[in-house]
This record gives sequence, structure tokens and C-alpha cells, in this order.
Amino acid sequence: MAKRGDNIRKRQDGRWEGRYSIGRNSNGTIKYSSVYGKTYHQVKEKLAIIGTENKQAPICRGRDKTFAEILDLWMENNRIRLKGGTLHKYQNLIDTHIKPGLGTMKTNELDGTVINQFLNAKLESGRVDKAGSLAPSYVRSMVIIINAALDFAVREKYCYPLRTTICKPIAEAKNITILDYKTQQRLQSYLLDDITPTQAGIFISLHTGLRIGEICALTWDDIDLKQRIIHVRHTVARVYVKDGGEGQSSQWIIDSPKTKASKRSIPISSILYPVLLQTKKVSPYQYVVSENETFLNPRTYDYRFHSILKACDIPWINYHALRHTFATRCIEAGVDVKSLSEILGHGNVSITLNTYVHSSMEMKRSQLEKLYCSSP
Repeated sequence: MAKRGDNIRKRQDGRWEGRYSIGRNSNGTIKYSSVYGKTYHQVKEKLAIIGTENKQAPICRGRDKTFAEILDLWMENNRIRLKGGTLHKYQNLIDTHIKPGLGTMKTNELDGTVINQFLNAKLESGRVDKAGSLAPSYVRSMVIIINAALDFAVREKYCYPLRTTICKPIAEAKNITILDYKTQQRLQSYLLDDITPTQAGIFISLHTGLRIGEICALTWDDIDLKQRIIHVRHTVARVYVKDGGEGQSSQWIIDSPKTKASKRSIPISSILYPVLLQTKKVSPYQYVVSENETFLNPRTYDYRFHSILKACDIPWINYHALRHTFATRCIEAGVDVKSLSEILGHGNVSITLNTYVHSSMEMKRSQLEKLYCSSP
């Protein structure tokens, strides 16, 4: 039997429920959560444990701060750690989606349920133009930011840890687009017919797997023609900058690679070497794919890439497909995965394996047949 003041009751389903305060709503009313058990004494013990934890919990000094304020503090605290491209991406997600949805809420009002409802709404109809849903990978990036900002807030004693887990959307497997061999040969023939800095950069990506930001940042100082090595030291990234008023604008900058593994050295193959020698004659400027003293931004270079695809009568593909094509050709040629992983700048071999190494049924069958061929 429940006792006065215990706030424990027996439910119609036979379970016992105990309620406890977790703060106050924006209108000042008490906000409750519950624990459950098969008996009255089980629930009472659970409430006693929670009461002890709450007494031992550190005093929070900023429970009246809005989540928008927490996000700003977190961004400022991590600005020195985040790379330019990542900083731009995070700021855009915060300004476009997270602040409009959760920014006005106080830290003592946020809980896992509220955040999960916000994320579900983004998955269902989260586009700013109201024209549809957002991709799970895009929403997963929001989860990363929200979790990191809340962890920061807990460490700084602005709020208590969430009791409910924030749910990440299931990542969708991406279809990797590559050029088939004949299409690749047609593209290469066009590129080599009358080499220009733009065409040379596309050819380099086809034979090294360089990302578009890396190819735009590549300089002749990064290419050691004597030792036949390309050093990947920089990338072009887009960052937010103050525009003189209260707003922000973005600009392209030369930045360091996103990860330690992305900073790498790639041997120049025998097919690429003469192309680089020829390009050097028609590219007198510092940046390999630029036609003046400044670097070319990825958006402009991507436009030029697609103009070349159209001239070759090749269907639209993302520039990143050149990187996928290079990696796939390496796997087909039997290049060992460890070497390929380092050439691509992957943080570990598992990324390369999961992305590019997929056995067909016939390959699996032939591998199993080796068991019987090698038997005594």
C-alpha cells in the first residue's frame, strides 16, 4: 500500500510507478519523471537511489541559459580545434536547423524526449523550404553537435546529464558511383587531347584519388617531379567570417587537411608522370589547376568538370566519383588494401575495406574452391 508523501502508486497493468521531480517547465510547474517496478519496495529503493544521486550531483550554475547560448559557447570553445570546412558545416547546421528548433529552450527544459522529437521532425519534413525530409546522414551530424554541446554544458556545470539517450538515425548505405572502363578511357582521351590546367587536375584525381578540395589547393611546390611524389598538404575549405555587421558570410581559404591521415605522400605513376611534365609547361602559376595567381575554389572547378563531362557525352556524376573510380581500379588490379588506404588518406584500413572491397558471389565461390584444390 502506498504511503503519504511517497508519490508511489500501483498502475492498472499491475506494475508500481514512482514519480520524482526533474526540474520545472517554462511556466513554472514541476516537471516529473518515473521509475517502475514489480513491487512497492522495488520502486521505493529506486527512488531512494535517485534521491541520493541528486543530492550528490554538482550544483549547476547556468540552468537558465538557453540552448542557443550553450551552442555559441561550445562553438567558441572548439573553434581552435575544428577545421575550416567542419566549422562552416557545424555553424550552418546550428544556424539553419538547431537554433530555430531548440535554441530558445532553457537547459533545464531540454531532455532526450524533446530532442528526439525534434530529430524525428527533421527526418520527416526538415527542409528549410518545407519541400521534404532531410537525409539521415545530415540529421546524424545534428546529433553529433547536440551531444557535444550538451557534454560541454555538463562539464561546465550549466546543466545535468540527460537521462534519455539521443537516438541517431540509421545511416543509409551510399551507392558508390564509378566510371566504367570504356567511359574512363573516353574521358582520359579527351583530357589528354589538348591538356589544360583544368583537364590536368581531373586526370590527376583519376590516378591519385585526390579530393576536389585537395586538387584545388595543390601547388607545384607539392609536386616533386625529381622523386616522383605528390605531397598532399592542404585543402580548400569554406569558412564563416564576420561581414562587418552582426551577420556572417562565407569565404574560401587554404586550410590544412581535415585529419592527420589526409596529410600524405603519393607516388607518381608512370602514366601520370608525363602528363605532369606537359602540364608544367602550360601552367606557369603556383596552383596547378588555376589559370592565375590565386587558387580555384571547388565550386568553380566542379562547374568546369561538369562542362567537360558534357563535352564528352558522359552522364552527370559527382567529382568524388573520380576518387571512387581510382580506388576501384586499384582493387581490381590487386593493390594491397593497406597501401591503398594510405594513398586515399583514410584513417584506418577498415574504412577502405568497408567502402571499396565487396566480394561478388562468384568471387566467394572461387575462394571456397581453393579449399579443395589445396587438400592433400
